[in-house]
Amino acid sequence: MKNNALVLPNSLLSSIFVVFLLYACSINEEEKVDMVLVNGKIYTLENENSWAESIAIKDGIITYVGTNEGAEKCIGTATKVIDLEGRLVLPGLHDAHAHPIMGGEELDYCQLDGLLAQKAILSAVLTYAVEHPDLAIIRGRGWELPAFPDGNPKKELLDSIIPDRPVILASWDHHSTWANSKALEMAGITKETPDPKNGRIERDSVTGEPSGTLRETASERIYAILPEKTKNADSGYLRKALKMANSLGITSITDASVSEAYLKAYKELDDRGELTARVVTAIGLGREKNKSVKELVALRDAYQGKRMNTNSVKVFADGVPEAKTAALLKPYHTHDGKDDYGILNYEPLELKLILDSLDQEGFQIHIHALGDKAVQVSLNSLEGLDRTNRHQLAHLQLVAPADIPRFGALDVIANFQPFWAKPDPLNMQTIIPLVGEARSQQMYPMASIHNTAGRVVAGSDWPVSTLNPWYAIQVAVTRTLIGEESDPWISSEALTLPSILEAYTKNAAFAMHQEQTTGTIAVKKFADLIVVDQNIFEVPPSMIHKTKVLLTLIEGEVVYQDEAGGILNASWEK
Repeated sequence: MKNNALVLPNSLLSSIFVVFLLYACSINEEEKVDMVLVNGKIYTLENENSWAESIAIKDGIITYVGTNEGAEKCIGTATKVIDLEGRLVLPGLHDAHAHPIMGGEELDYCQLDGLLAQKAILSAVLTYAVEHPDLAIIRGRGWELPAFPDGNPKKELLDSIIPDRPVILASWDHHSTWANSKALEMAGITKETPDPKNGRIERDSVTGEPSGTLRETASERIYAILPEKTKNADSGYLRKALKMANSLGITSITDASVSEAYLKAYKELDDRGELTARVVTAIGLGREKNKSVKELVALRDAYQGKRMNTNSVKVFADGVPEAKTAALLKPYHTHDGKDDYGILNYEPLELKLILDSLDQEGFQIHIHALGDKAVQVSLNSLEGLDRTNRHQLAHLQLVAPADIPRFGALDVIANFQPFWAKPDPLNMQTIIPLVGEARSQQMYPMASIHNTAGRVVAGSDWPVSTLNPWYAIQVAVTRTLIGEESDPWISSEALTLPSILEAYTKNAAFAMHQEQTTGTIAVKKFADLIVVDQNIFEVPPSMIHKTKVLLTLIEGEVVYQDEAGGILNASWEK
């Protein structure tokens, strides 16, 4: 049998399939499908070991999953046929915690990721400034705290290379900002400026002058000097982000903190049919001044869309351990003899009242919680709330052992960023000395929560770290560095490959209230699918990060195809 077809020109991969015939195709010509994928290794995720060879799609919906022989009955004269040539097919991936518009904007900034030498960082900033002489303000992102004593870079370093223009550089985690003297002057930050609520201005230990590093809410004053964005800027940043996400196999995203301006950008693209991912937007509660529940409800009601769900609210319970702003049950290990427990942004009773009011309005609560105290207080506040709202805690860098089984017991979703769970300089040189070796063994307990019936989902927190899910999947199963030799770090917390794939698909679809339509490959679900260039079940775990996406479909529509190996017209012969 021959048909006009679309072919992925890649080498055959041998396989043994456990085939599940889920639906019988109609033989009536008028009911023939729009697209059929054949000869694949299709991991449906309906069960841990459920495989198929072919998928049929009509009007963006999966109508058949099963064998090549079964799919043959679905093919009509107008059906497009993609010969997968043994390639792996997965459900579209769900990034359960990212910041797409921010990430799209920061693609244009000075990039400092991975630079651990001060000389290299300053060279990159200077080069960027020289190459952008018309920029009134130099902006950058990604500097890492281990590059500087106590994670506290000084303004004088930036003054030495750029004294006449303000420089504002966000740290990799966006919880610290490094500024030069010109920027501090323009923001009116002086020796007399008090620390804001839930923030800290780092100061010279002798003079008391601002050192150039601002933590948490203290950064908001420096960003106030930035000019207003041009009209439609956020929509442009979002388009960039979606293009990147689709190229990596991401078809659903939770934007983990949005303003009304961001909601407008999402709604604009959704109304135009250009939102090439399903999006849950977690509306930012605010950090210094909280939005009222009435304001949040008004935003939710005004910005719903076909592919956007605004029924989530983001709450920051604490900061991050590298800046000593994550809230801990026991103090940080410091050298000044003072007990420092970090910053808990809300007193327990205050947090409980806020979460109760959000829950009563039916909001899903999405809490940033890194320190073990923030995790514990948040779990306490979520206890007794409506489980159908699917509340979740994000990041979970330190979790007290007694709190691990509470995720499953309370049906609180554990939202991890797996790429962070590796022995990199930030963890080894900065965070472990601050929390202590013994307590560090409680970091990123993904397997422990999974093994105690907790629902684990995965996200990137991009642009804090890479948007690439294949890097994160590799770290989740190896707990090692990418591309270099390292011993596994807390190997007992490594996940199996099926478990981390569930975190990126069916579990995250549940967290996004999409489990009826996405997350697995099944009849009557949307055809949100990806085809990749290697079978990650068969390659060494250290090679998973090299995975490339060849094709991304949303509702059967091609939103990304690999240009080099792309999809070509050819024939499929049965």
